[in-house]
Amino acid sequence: MLERLIYSILESRFKKYMVYLISLMLFAGSIYMIPTELVKAKMLPGKDSDTFSIYVDLPKGKSVSDTKDVTSCIASILMQEQDVISTSIFLAEGQPLDFAGMVKGSILKSEQNEAEMMININKASHRSEQSYNMIHRIRPIIQNKCSHHDVNIKFVELPSGPPVLASVVGEIYGGDSFESRREFAHKIANIFKQQKTLVDVDVLADETTKKYSLILDNNKVLESGVGLEQVKKMLYIAFEGFGLGVVNDANAQNQIPLFVRIGDCRVLKDGSKKELLKKLKNLMLMNEMGLMIPMSEFVTIKETLQAPTITSKNLKNMINVIAETDMDSQIYPLLDARNDMLNQMTNDYEVAKSNMLNLSFKDKKTQEVFELVWDGELKVTIDTFIELGGAFIGALVLIYLLMVIYYKRFALAGAIVMASFLSLIGVIFGHYVMDQITNDTFYLTATSLIGFIGLIGINSRNSLLIVDFAQQLMDTDKLSANRAIAVATATRAKPILLTVLAIVFASSLLAGDAVFGGLGVALIGGTLFAYLVSLFFVPVSIQNSLKNDTLE
Repeated sequence: MLERLIYSILESRFKKYMVYLISLMLFAGSIYMIPTELVKAKMLPGKDSDTFSIYVDLPKGKSVSDTKDVTSCIASILMQEQDVISTSIFLAEGQPLDFAGMVKGSILKSEQNEAEMMININKASHRSEQSYNMIHRIRPIIQNKCSHHDVNIKFVELPSGPPVLASVVGEIYGGDSFESRREFAHKIANIFKQQKTLVDVDVLADETTKKYSLILDNNKVLESGVGLEQVKKMLYIAFEGFGLGVVNDANAQNQIPLFVRIGDCRVLKDGSKKELLKKLKNLMLMNEMGLMIPMSEFVTIKETLQAPTITSKNLKNMINVIAETDMDSQIYPLLDARNDMLNQMTNDYEVAKSNMLNLSFKDKKTQEVFELVWDGELKVTIDTFIELGGAFIGALVLIYLLMVIYYKRFALAGAIVMASFLSLIGVIFGHYVMDQITNDTFYLTATSLIGFIGLIGINSRNSLLIVDFAQQLMDTDKLSANRAIAVATATRAKPILLTVLAIVFASSLLAGDAVFGGLGVALIGGTLFAYLVSLFFVPVSIQNSLKNDTLE
């Protein structure tokens, strides 16, 4: 029956054109799924981990008590979750160095306005919700209820792929000063915040804050009869404090440090110079005659601006604008944000497209030039897909050259390579079907492309079986080209099917894996569709080449 069907297709010009047309429509339809986001591309899917971190960043100048207020609020919400086992809070420091911390710089946290929280949750086998789905659910709750003191709360998951600063990173270069560069960075951040699936947006640049310097009048100190060393120690104890030693406790795992500081002298309620002067007046020192003299008599307060931390890359000053994606790939919200920049910022800037997706902005008033360079997981994704695409093209070219050497026919080699290329249809449709039957988005990942590259050899082998057997039938049994192709296709259909089923069953073990699921689905979908290509497209595409062999 299969032989008669294939022979009837080969004998009818209309049916052959229909095979070509259907193949073209399926190929165009599969490619169309990518820009329409029916199938989404991503470097690697989210990783279901047993732990995640929360970074708490308050404006510079905030006290550790303000930071503790925010972290306590977050911890109280987290402990209501049944899957949360424990929560560790590290005030004014980062947690013990982990994979994410090495790249994101949490080990450098040392200010009172910074904190890091480490959250341990149940093992994946003991919970029904993936860690990334839990973060997606609790992020808006925590950010709505605990956003005190202008805090920025960022959720950090262990990356499933390469270590990067953030999913989406916009590097801002240029400008005549740090202030103008920071102002432009905030404009970019505001556009990031307009995107539905971009969260935890932050500008990694210090805001300008006031700084008070206390200048001692040594002459007044000496005239008052108070020791200079006494004044210095009192100031240090009042505003900095120091450790006295440790206490050993049988019920404690570690030694308990003893730290001394005079009350809350360092905390200024409104951050004003007047408030600091009031604190100094309340600090009393006794001179040699037993008289109490306020510290304000010996100190002059000088108000200055705190110098910002300057970040540079490749010897160029820059500012990072970072954001994480919430249950989405990086490329789609970035493209939307990029379009918004082109539409919304043209009134104030001359916007020009530069390398890849990067943009250049020229301020129409000040003539300052800013460069926006994309980095983060997005850049790694683009680079990986380009490299894998190059590897795929290279594999096709090499197979084509081998086929030309083997058959000494350019057209026949081209038909075999084209049949291998059409397996892309099965790869993309397989991801679409998988996306429909799974709860989470099933992405076309880097491992999917690896599977597609591996399919080229498998599909070429199917075509070789049919072509070689058809040529043998034409040489030994003197069959016509159409009859030989039909017989060869029908005869080889069973062994090819057995190979396909073996690949499908073996690849099904990978399909459910978080990282290598794309590889499994690519092999399953691509192999199944390649079988249909072998039955219908290959016979039609090699017909003319084998007929020419007969004529010769």
